[in-house]
Amino acid sequence: GFLMKCKKDKGGLFTINMCGKRTTIVSDPRLHSHFFSPRNEILSPREVYAFMTPVFGEGVAYGASYARMREQLGFLSEELTVSKFQNFCPAIQSEVRKFIENNWKGESGEINLQEDMSAMIINTACQCLFGEDLRKRLDARRVSHLLAEMEASLVPAALFLPILLKLPTTTVGRCRKARGELQSVLASIVEARQKEGSDDSSTSDLLAGLMNAVYRDGTPMSLHEVCGMIVAAMFAGQHTSTITTTWTLLHLIQPGNKEHLAKVREETSEFSVNVTYDNVMNDMPFTDACARESIRRDPPLMMLMRMCMENVKIGDVVVPKGDIIACSPLLSHHDEDAFPNARQWNPDRKVVIEGANVAFGAGVHKCMGEKFGLLQIKTIIATILTEYDLVPLHPTIPDADYHTMVVGPKKEQSRVRYVRRNKKTE
Repeated sequence: GFLMKCKKDKGGLFTINMCGKRTTIVSDPRLHSHFFSPRNEILSPREVYAFMTPVFGEGVAYGASYARMREQLGFLSEELTVSKFQNFCPAIQSEVRKFIENNWKGESGEINLQEDMSAMIINTACQCLFGEDLRKRLDARRVSHLLAEMEASLVPAALFLPILLKLPTTTVGRCRKARGELQSVLASIVEARQKEGSDDSSTSDLLAGLMNAVYRDGTPMSLHEVCGMIVAAMFAGQHTSTITTTWTLLHLIQPGNKEHLAKVREETSEFSVNVTYDNVMNDMPFTDACARESIRRDPPLMMLMRMCMENVKIGDVVVPKGDIIACSPLLSHHDEDAFPNARQWNPDRKVVIEGANVAFGAGVHKCMGEKFGLLQIKTIIATILTEYDLVPLHPTIPDADYHTMVVGPKKEQSRVRYVRRNKKTE
């Protein structure tokens, strides 16, 4: 609405007043490198994302110094490498099938697709990244609820007025309570592992990696920091993967996209009943394109922000120290030069402007979980569409819900009917 009009009237680089703070928005895809390339000490995310501290915890991620945060992210990235992913597909498929067996009753029925994808994403992520003991202790629907409670406290104005999260409001209280409950569960598991150890070798195990992590100064990660990084990993990945999986399935099952659905199923038609890493990452290029087009058309994050720590030049404009620079994936992804007929969902799109799609970030802030997220998303899609037909119950593709911090399809429009297909045999 408003931002689209600003871009139309003022062009791909414009400055507006947001809650009393001067904000320059980079919405021309050709200028993306000016936003994504500078290091944190020049364009800093910490100041504008300080409102996330109640969720992640003091001293974790944006609540830590940049030196400390870099080390913490390094601990995460060590477990999110391709070499760790080889045995993930069986675990993902197992969790998907267990969830379906327990929740999709009978040969057909009705579900809220977004809610079920959220539960599957949490279950599969916990199983793959954190180990069987954590997976068994965490109820997916409860975790999803707790994350939603924390997200509900993240009002947009807190980007500019973090003090709002320190006021004794109902949402702030709910955030603290949800964060405390989640940390209590995580802490009990971490403490049990420290006493008893764990012999689970079927997963990455990010939890073990964090428990054994030691900073360069010789200090081990504290229990508070371990729990905070797990919450951060869940919070960062769960929403994006849930929303991308939901959008992709909803688009594929629209009556006008039958050819696209057939093409996805054709990719998986020769797979065994249990897919492999190579199947998913090397033999599903069209499904990959479908997922990327879904997150392109409806990016979960409307705005990415940085604080200028010194004067920054973008084209002919100098943005002064202390101002905010923002990049809006929503605006960039609807740039008609980069994405002709941008609202059309078209997985056959060709790249027109390199670097225009910033759904997974870019530069020094490229999403470290991109490959794991796509492995998760594509494995879930392949498993569901091989075993079930889905029929949308809303007459059109759902509207995006722009009233939440992380944008997805409106839940009330995301109901579908599932119908079991003939079972595939090995």
